[in-house]
This record gives sequence, C-alpha cells and structure tokens, in this order.
Amino acid sequence: MFAFPLGGFAETWIERSDQVAKEYSLDDADRYPEGASSLGYREYDSKATQLEDDMETRDVASLEKWRAKLKKAIEAASDPNFKMDLNVLLESVEHGLEGKRLAEKYGDIPFYSASKTVFNSLRELINPQSGEDRKKAAVDRFKTYVNGHGNFKPLLEAYQSRVLYKESKHPKKQLQSLRQEVEQYLEESPDYVKGIQSLLEQSGRKDWSSDFEKFKGQVGRYDAFVRSHVLPKARTDYRLPAEFYAYILKVRGIKATPDELIRLSLADYKTTYDRFKTVAKEVAKKHKLKESNPASVINFLKSKQVTKTDEVKQLYQNADTFLAKLIQKQGLVSLPKEPLKIRFADEAESKANPVPHLVPPPLVGNRGERPEFVVPTAGSGKLPFDDFSYEAAALILTAHEGRPGHDLQFSTMLDNGVSVIRARYAANNVNVEGWGLYAEDLVFHYLPLESQLAALQTRLWRIARGFLDPQIQLGKIEPKKVIQVFTKELGVSDVMAGLEVRRYTYEDPGQAPSYYYGLKRIQVAKAALQKKLGASFTDKCFNDALLSMGLLPIDLIAARLVESLQCPASTDLTNAGVL
Repeated sequence: MFAFPLGGFAETWIERSDQVAKEYSLDDADRYPEGASSLGYREYDSKATQLEDDMETRDVASLEKWRAKLKKAIEAASDPNFKMDLNVLLESVEHGLEGKRLAEKYGDIPFYSASKTVFNSLRELINPQSGEDRKKAAVDRFKTYVNGHGNFKPLLEAYQSRVLYKESKHPKKQLQSLRQEVEQYLEESPDYVKGIQSLLEQSGRKDWSSDFEKFKGQVGRYDAFVRSHVLPKARTDYRLPAEFYAYILKVRGIKATPDELIRLSLADYKTTYDRFKTVAKEVAKKHKLKESNPASVINFLKSKQVTKTDEVKQLYQNADTFLAKLIQKQGLVSLPKEPLKIRFADEAESKANPVPHLVPPPLVGNRGERPEFVVPTAGSGKLPFDDFSYEAAALILTAHEGRPGHDLQFSTMLDNGVSVIRARYAANNVNVEGWGLYAEDLVFHYLPLESQLAALQTRLWRIARGFLDPQIQLGKIEPKKVIQVFTKELGVSDVMAGLEVRRYTYEDPGQAPSYYYGLKRIQVAKAALQKKLGASFTDKCFNDALLSMGLLPIDLIAARLVESLQCPASTDLTNAGVL
C-alpha cells in the first residue's frame, strides 16, 4: 500500500487522485468489503461485512486518521485539481465524523432490514450485466452471511446482538426506528427471501441449498426478534431531531435551512401551478374534455396506459429514440455511442426500489457494464402505479432517468474518464438530482403539449418536495397533507403519494428537496456563464463542461467554469480548457 503526499512528475493529477481514493477505499475494506466491491474491486466480491457490537470506535479512529492525512496532503498539494479532490474527500470524512457524533448524542439505535439488505447485496453481484465470476462470488458472500467467519457471528445474529448492545449503551436516550418502517420490513421480508432464492438459482452454482435452508431459519428468528423486541419500542413521531435533519440536508449538498427551503419552494410552486393550469386547459381543449383542471386532465392522459412488459419497454425505447434525435438536432449536449440500457426489475427488486431509477455501473475495472434504467414490475402483471406508464409521461421520465438525465451523467464519467473521488466521494443529491430535473427542463420546449403537461406535473412534484419534506420534519403538517397535494392538486396516484410519505418520514428524509434546489443552483451557474461568455455561450458547451467534472458540488463546478470555461466554435472540451 502506498502513502501520500505522492511524488513523481510522470503522474497526472487524476492518477494521483485515484491512488488516494484507492488507499481510502481499501483501508477498511476487510470490515466493509461490500463498499469496495461496489466500486469495482472484485477481490472483495466474495467477502462480507465483519459486523461487531461496537463498530463506532474503529470507524471514528479511521476517519480521524484520514482527516489528519488529508489535511497534511492538502497543505503539500500544488495542482489545483488534485487539491480540489483532496478537499472533497476531506469533506466526506468530516461528514462521517459529524454523523458519528450525532448518532452518539441522540442514542441512534440502528434498524437492520435483514432480508432486504442481503437481497440488495446479492443483486449487485447477480444481474444481467455481471460476469460469471461475480455471480459465483456472490454465493461465497451469502455463505459467509449465513455461517459467519472467524470470530464473527452470522450476519443476522450480529444484527440482533448489535441492536441490544446499542440499547444497553444508551439506556436513557434512544432514537429508535419509525414504526411504519419496521412494519413495512416485516410485511415484505418473505418476498426478499424468495428473491434471494431466485438470485442464487441464477448464480451458476449448486452448492447453496443447505445454506439457504439455514438462512430461512435465521430470517425467521431475526424477524421474530424484530416483532417482539424492536416493534414495541419503535417511535411513532416521524420527526427527526432538528440538528440531525439539518445534518442530513448538508450531506445531501443543500446549503439552505429548512425554513429557507420552504419559502423558496412555496413561492415557486404557486407560479408554476398557474402555468400547469394553463397548459391543462390547452390539452383539455385539444381533446374536447369537459373537465380542464390539471388533475382531471392528467387522469385522462393516464387512461391510455401501457401495461404489458414488452409494450412498456417499447414505450421507453421509443421515448429514448425521440429524445436522442431531439438532443442532436438542437445541439443540447454530447451523447454516448452506447445505447441506453433498459431493464425490468423482478418482484423482489421492485419492492426494494418501487420507482423507476438508474443503476450506475462499477467504476473501477469496468468490463463494459453500462448504467441501467430499471423499471419496476409486479407479480400480478399489473404495474404498481399508473404515473409513468403512459406515452406523455414516458418522455419526461426517460429524459430524467435516461438521456439527457442520469444515464448521461454516469455514461459521461464512464466514457470520458473522471477521478474516482469526483465520481464517488463527491457524489451529492443536489448535483445528481438537480441534473435530472435540469435534463427535463432542457427538452421541455421541444415536447408535445401532453408531455409538457406531464413535465409540469413532475416539476411541481419536485418543487412540492422542497416544502413538504421540511414541513413534515418540522411538524408543520401531517402526512395526510402530502397525500392531498399529490392526489388532488397534481393527479398523482394514491400509491405514489404514499411512497412520498414514506420518503419524507423514514426511507430518505432530507433527500427530496435536493431535486429543485439542485435545479436552481444549476440555473444560477448557467446564468453566470451566459453573462460572462455572451454570444459564444452555447447549451452544449455548458452542459458538456458541467458533466465533465463528475459529481462535484454544483457551486464548486460553477466557480471553476466561470474561471476557465471558453466556448469556441468547436465545443470539444479538450480544447476548452475545462478538464
């Protein structure tokens, strides 16, 4: 293992940065091998977490060690790009330390969705893009989960032991999991067990049957512990401590207080909703509808559902073809040569992540794996909700998850190269989701009228998240208000509105405001570049430049672009001085 500051004039700053990232990624990989595996370090595919009752002591020691090393390296660094990466990694370390401090302060008691966690871990290795070696390694990882290794207990036994240890360490003040989260896990756990069996059957190995039978018994005992011990203690107040929520916003990349988010989003929601009503009237007139309120018109468009799997896939493929031609014709951004990959999730994967989403590929040692646009399904053959499976919505969803949205973000990093720190440790929701919403905005004016209405619905959806999530966490509204906004005002399905409540209360509180906040930060950056560059500014130059810098915080990218970006007649970034 190397040490740094690193010498050697032959190394580029990206090579030096990646060496630091590798040392950081692998420093604790024996304890947390799944993280190194997900980055692409395949020697960790077969290994499993070394879970102990007390993980925090060593975690904090490791983070403090890295904080000292990175501060020393930053002082010695001269290359501005290398120094930027070191500062980004240092911020990630600082966030980790702050999270540990807050967990200790509030007596955070972990809740482990055991069968779901094992399913997701195996799914990362056993999927249509994985090589046979990764699929087979997944069985070794599963066996370790079931049987333990060395002095370490089987995973589900270690989960139970750690919960009891943490409770004993914080006997007076405990932040338990939300009751709804625990109940949801118990309801879905059998489906994840079935999903795990299905994955093992796809592994190419036959030596897992006895381990799987043992695992089923472990799940039964663990879930019984959750039902008898965890559920009675689960909290019913969905609000996190204010300091904890503010920390989550910061980690997401949001530099605004909850009250600032609420004020910004409420004001913009009103003006955007007026536009939504205007376009709804135009669509109603075009289709000779009696009702012209937005929710009614959206429900009319939804009535033309595409539900058969092959037809849904064709719907999104047609949307991708339409958008690719549009992007090229309008010169909005450079597109990758590889086609967009679209895959349907099975029932267990759909429960684990019930909304359409993009799955990024491994960054290290990539063997041709591409980002995947994954669409949920249901065992009944009927989609769990009707919000995306109609033609008008398919275009805007594909723009967000596919191109020019998330697929383009990760394809650009994969194809053009970016440091691991900028692709992984800089990752923040403001950049990722802000770009996804910005991608919708890029194509909006070129869409058919019906798709413009669907796009305004999704825009309002993201703006509403900016005030509903913090209002929920501040105790200013009840969950039923969230349901009302989405179903009555926006025409969203009851199922999807329920998923929004889950998001704000326990699945991912603090993440939802990042979409609209990120869009606003990109728009501010774009306006600054337009002002500076004048007539030479082009969308393609700006968009390519922004994507070339990976997942750095938007404000950091903006400062660099204002300083260095030029937009010549050719928008080849190798000539634009950005990289």
